[in-house]
Amino acid sequence: MKPHWMVAVTTAVVALASTTLAFDTKWHADATRVAMDQEGFSADARLMCQFGNYLTDYFSGAESKYAEHVPAEIPKQSNKFHGVDERDVARLHFDALTSAAQVEQQWSTLESNTRAALVKWAADPSVKSGYRPVVLITILGASLHAVQDFYSHSNWLKRVSSTASPAPIWFEVPAVDRAKLDVKTGWYPDGNTPGLLYHRDENKDSTGRLLQAEAFAAASRASSDWVRRIVAATPEVPWATLKAWKAQPANLNGHWLRNADATFVTTTSILADHWDGNTPAKNVFAPEASRNKYMAQQALGLTMRVYTQNIALNGAATPTPHWVGFTMFHVERDLAKGLYLQNIKR
Repeated sequence: MKPHWMVAVTTAVVALASTTLAFDTKWHADATRVAMDQEGFSADARLMCQFGNYLTDYFSGAESKYAEHVPAEIPKQSNKFHGVDERDVARLHFDALTSAAQVEQQWSTLESNTRAALVKWAADPSVKSGYRPVVLITILGASLHAVQDFYSHSNWLKRVSSTASPAPIWFEVPAVDRAKLDVKTGWYPDGNTPGLLYHRDENKDSTGRLLQAEAFAAASRASSDWVRRIVAATPEVPWATLKAWKAQPANLNGHWLRNADATFVTTTSILADHWDGNTPAKNVFAPEASRNKYMAQQALGLTMRVYTQNIALNGAATPTPHWVGFTMFHVERDLAKGLYLQNIKR
């Protein structure tokens, strides 16, 4: 029998394959890279931010069909996977906002939640010093996920496309003018109700989708703007330390982040057809799609061995320390407060 963690990961990959809630992983990772590099963060801090960004998608996918796929010997937890509530992470995709007022409220709440979460966890004495940078950078990565999804899931580019080139980002347009644009985001799941935008029609998540390149360009600029904005608004957070952060020690945590965790992001995305759509412009491991998936499967197997060994040796609830923002400290709960989900606020 597979260890429970391996079964859970397999389940999550299957579920992720049935869930398209965000820019595909390549585009989230690239936009995050742009922002973190431009704002002076170290390579490890950038990679940690990309990992936190991806886990926002991973836990969303895992939740959506967890109960129906998990084998009978694994205890069922309604709406929960590793203690992460699907409804919290689902609020971080900027989906299903049906009016300009809701979009405005979502932006305002996301910004205030991000600032509050960073200040809270920067000071919380329950967080060990080694975990604190992971928790704080996870908050930044998860909030960036929401920022980036707005440009992929909304009609923003269609509403502002005639006003400037490149298209302005959200904070570059005065609130009084934003209110006139009738901005909405695609409803998920898809349907046929008149007057709603739907994810299947609106999303710019992968190569070949209408306005995908423009959405990625806007999301990249918006990501850099968001990081600058949040850093400036939270002087209580040790940003100099975070910008210089390195995963330590180099032969353990650093190795896990740069190899096992980074490989987990890439391989699970490929196996779920969530790296860059069903037909990526460029595969990661091999040019041929079948060979690419085979190699991804083999690489994921190696990663799972590292994860299960860590859990067995340390008795930890998570496979490496870089998961703890979600699995131990549940920063998604702080970020989700007051955000909309299908016209309902949390």
